[in-house]
Amino acid sequence: MTWGQVCVFQRTHYLIANNDRHLNNFGAVRDAQTLEWAKPAPLYDNGSSFWYDQNTESILNVEKTKSQPFKDTHEEQILLAEDFSWLDAAEITGLDEEFNELLRASPFIDATRRDALCFALRKRAAKLLDIAGRTM
Repeated sequence: MTWGQVCVFQRTHYLIANNDRHLNNFGAVRDAQTLEWAKPAPLYDNGSSFWYDQNTESILNVEKTKSQPFKDTHEEQILLAEDFSWLDAAEITGLDEEFNELLRASPFIDATRRDALCFALRKRAAKLLDIAGRTM
C-alpha cells in the first residue's frame, strides 16, 4: 500500500470516525487468478465507526475522536495526508443528508441520535474540505 493510498483510506475513516484502524487491521484485494495484491480493500472492518460506543452527547464533541495507528485523534491524523488532489468536494457535500435518510429507516436510532450523527458527519466533511483547501 502506498502512502497516497493510505491518505485516501484515512479520508474515509476520518469521515466515519472509525477508531479501530490500526496496523494489523487493513484489508487487501487480491487477484483471484494470481493471488497477487491488487489494491487496498475499500471498506474493511468498520464496526467501530460512527461513535458506536458513545452516548449521544459525546458525538457532538467530534474534535476528540480517538484514532490509530499514526496519531491519537482523527483530527491530528488527517493532517498527515499531504495530497488532497483526489478529494472531490461533490462526493462529500450533502453526505449528511443521504446519511440522515439511511438512519431514518433504522428502528434503533432515535431522532436525537440521528441528528447528532448527521451533525458530526457534516462537521467532519466541512473540516476535511477546509484542510484540503489549504493543501491543494
